[in-house]
Amino acid sequence: MAALLAVCEAADGIGATLRGAEGIREDLRAPGVDLNGGTTSVWSGGELVACATAHVQEHVAPTHQLVLDIAMHPAHRTAPVIRQLLDWCRGTGARRHRELYGDAPLELHVRTHHGQAWLAEALDTSGYRRERSHWGLALDLDDHRPIGAPVMQDGTTIVPYDAAFDAKLLAARNTIFADHWGSVPMTARTWRHTITASPYFRPESSFLLLSECRQEILCYLLCTELEDRATERELYLANAGTQPALQGKGLYRAVFTHTLTQAKAQGYRRAIADVDSMNPMAAGGFYDRMGLRRFQTWTTHVMPFASSSRPLSSENGQAGPDETAA
Repeated sequence: MAALLAVCEAADGIGATLRGAEGIREDLRAPGVDLNGGTTSVWSGGELVACATAHVQEHVAPTHQLVLDIAMHPAHRTAPVIRQLLDWCRGTGARRHRELYGDAPLELHVRTHHGQAWLAEALDTSGYRRERSHWGLALDLDDHRPIGAPVMQDGTTIVPYDAAFDAKLLAARNTIFADHWGSVPMTARTWRHTITASPYFRPESSFLLLSECRQEILCYLLCTELEDRATERELYLANAGTQPALQGKGLYRAVFTHTLTQAKAQGYRRAIADVDSMNPMAAGGFYDRMGLRRFQTWTTHVMPFASSSRPLSSENGQAGPDETAA
């Protein structure tokens, strides 16, 4: 799988997303991945040429989202192989959903990079709709200059992440993202695997803005690093949020500026973010003002299912899942 993904990422211009075999093992250990019932592979002789994984979310809120990862070797992207893999995704997704959630509404989610036109077009003709775009943004920290003094409320303080805040941080995250498109409440198990217990998490580069007496998390920015490098290190701004009543008051700018200043001092050369293009911070130009520039685009494709786990047709008005809330 590591060899296959390296070839696919190079061909599609994605760039490395996992640290070889160990990164793949970490991904396949995620809650909601069933190796026996939720993964498949396609082989040519002794070579792995395609694979897919169905990631079951742990909550239905109110529609269950099942995320599909698909990889296919460039030399084997023929219509029959693509169809075989997409048919497996649809059938397996519906089956896994029924096993866990019965007749609850279901959506299959697939994410494509702008270099994966072959997959995006296949999804278009297989009943998926293009639902949302995400931007990959980058900032050269050598050029980073904070714009003005960040806004800090009286009595608040910025501190590095500490495990003592973990439960409170998860509760804050679930509150902040309760009404966000594509977001579902995280369990403690998913939160730890995805964020704070991940080998890629960088607690020393992640910061919380706390209220007076440290009783409440007002804002946070959690960061990861996908590759250990002696030089050209990149810090990924993985998960950020501000309490709903305080959004738009400059708290995130304070945490954001502090995080980038510390990242630069820690030897990082670039900061990377993945943001929903319809997020108010992105649409409102916050990241442009902070100096981040777009270098890639991702699209989320969605296939909605009725409660019977059958895809909704176009006759019903429909074609037949990194977070930032600051």
